[in-house]
Amino acid sequence: MVIKKDTIIYFSGTGNSLQVAKDINSELIDFKLCNVSSIIMEEKIKVEGKIFGIVFPVFYARLPLILEKVLQKLEINKDTYVFAIATHGGAPAEVLTKLRKILKSKDIVLNSGFLMHMPGNNIFSYGASSVKKQNKIFQMEKKKVKKIVHIIRERKNYKCELSKIIIDIIIDRVFIKTTDKIVKYLNIRDKYFWVNNNCNRCRICERICPVNNIQINTDKPIWKHNCEQCAACIQYCPREAIQWGEKTIKRKRYKNPNINLIELIK
Repeated sequence: MVIKKDTIIYFSGTGNSLQVAKDINSELIDFKLCNVSSIIMEEKIKVEGKIFGIVFPVFYARLPLILEKVLQKLEINKDTYVFAIATHGGAPAEVLTKLRKILKSKDIVLNSGFLMHMPGNNIFSYGASSVKKQNKIFQMEKKKVKKIVHIIRERKNYKCELSKIIIDIIIDRVFIKTTDKIVKYLNIRDKYFWVNNNCNRCRICERICPVNNIQINTDKPIWKHNCEQCAACIQYCPREAIQWGEKTIKRKRYKNPNINLIELIK
């Protein structure tokens, strides 16, 4: 596969990273937006555009597993300007440094890296914040997009941002073996999903899953142990029928209000 046009690839479960990718694109104009899920099966991905962006959410201070797989297939021209934006609700730690190291191993330079705070969507740990708080975060996102776009237009080198909360970085380094273990078995953590009697087999969970990990049989959804823990299925279930263990039963769901369901399914 050859990407000749200026492009932003993104991975998004509940819409936060897609919103950021769209907002960047609306300022830069005429970029191509490409869902990482649509290119995962490519053997090689050669990038020939002048600018190439990577937008993704932070999971356990790491990159999504599917994105790591795609990055291993990249071949990027030496004169291509590469930027990345990591969206996070919690602790991003040194995720952009980790990305930079992955790219460096492919002889690719990450010219700039930014952290973008967005409403938290980790329903496995907490419920959605209030609409008022979400709107305040969205206002801050709009302002930061302007700053990022200026740097990209000028093709400036910009040091990868780190978490402003130093304890995030310390915790990540101290508990790296624990998170290594979590990430190693991340794909099979879908074994904790289950559905209650509210399920009407609408198939939204099956359609929205970015890695085709869900299959609807005659009775209920089945998770096939290729999960990315993006939470799209549980957050977008219209009847809140999907649960994860016993923790999510009373937790408020989160769906990015600026992204519609069809955009995520596409």
